[in-house]
Amino acid sequence: MVKKGSFPRETVVGKAVRKGTALGLLALLVVFAGGCAKKEAKTLEAQKNAQGQDVYTIKTWSKLDCTGAPFFVGERKGFFEEEGIKVVYTGDTAVPQRVPSILHGDNDVGDAHPNEIALVREGGAAVRAIGLSIVEPPPEVTDIHLQHMWWVTGPNSDIKSPADINKHQGRVKIQMITRNACMDFNTDVLLERYNIPREKLEYLTMPDIEGIQALKQGLIDIAIPHPPYFKSVEDFGGNVIATSRELRGANAGTYLYYAADDFIKKNPEAVRRFIRAIKKAERWANENPEQTAKWTEEAIGIPVLANHWYSTTSEINDSFIQEWIDGAKAAGSLEPGAKVTVADIVTHEFDAAGRP
Repeated sequence: MVKKGSFPRETVVGKAVRKGTALGLLALLVVFAGGCAKKEAKTLEAQKNAQGQDVYTIKTWSKLDCTGAPFFVGERKGFFEEEGIKVVYTGDTAVPQRVPSILHGDNDVGDAHPNEIALVREGGAAVRAIGLSIVEPPPEVTDIHLQHMWWVTGPNSDIKSPADINKHQGRVKIQMITRNACMDFNTDVLLERYNIPREKLEYLTMPDIEGIQALKQGLIDIAIPHPPYFKSVEDFGGNVIATSRELRGANAGTYLYYAADDFIKKNPEAVRRFIRAIKKAERWANENPEQTAKWTEEAIGIPVLANHWYSTTSEINDSFIQEWIDGAKAAGSLEPGAKVTVADIVTHEFDAAGRP
């Protein structure tokens, strides 16, 4: 059940749509997802390539942001080809349409944070995680450009640290790509740590690149960008008041690949090969961050300092996923009595495929 009235006021910028809470968008996503759930997945037929290798075609939405790096590496380094996978990009897909596109068969594999998957699963969408992707870098990796997110204010802002949020006159306008994702999961820790009431914030949903521009123009007070947009922050002198790892540690950036239950059941070999290929790409990205950044920059057309950090294995930590479910309940996007469990949204069938 989606709980009404728990989120601060939310504004969707760029479409002139104003919501009283995040309820409208999230409930719409759940209803839309459930309505598409009746379409059965197809069994993928492998096609022989010129070398006689079986090749499975996997569809996913076009990668136009920081999540694209493993795909760019996988293509450039030949990891998909090596594993008999052909990735077909179906175009840009808005966040609320992604789960429905998976259920309807327009896409086969997607990526999301655990609380996003928990919410739609509670709403009846039969999808689950097939492998782990982004994580926070280990403590010995000191470059903050590799952390999942930054909380940033403008160079002339009166908010120089999280503690200053309470001192700011009026509500603090804070940018997020979407609700019930990594941004509010981690911001909730910041609120608790610094005794900031929820009603002090006004969330505005917009892409990272628009959020940075809005911050430059003084239209918002805090932006929460991901890589590869950190260079834009540094170019205009933004002040980093917090980073994701310092808020939630290793679990702050947990990101999952997922697919429809029916697709997983009918196409385990294709899923296994995809996981093998994408994990090879992610391990290579960790080992070669500068080249990965260059390829990402070429692919998405903006300056890139660094990308995310990736787990070396696809194995999902169940206790981490439970923390995200609990976070969704604490934030109010899931009712405290919601029945969704880790077992509902995770499969460990492909753990072995993602090991080095």
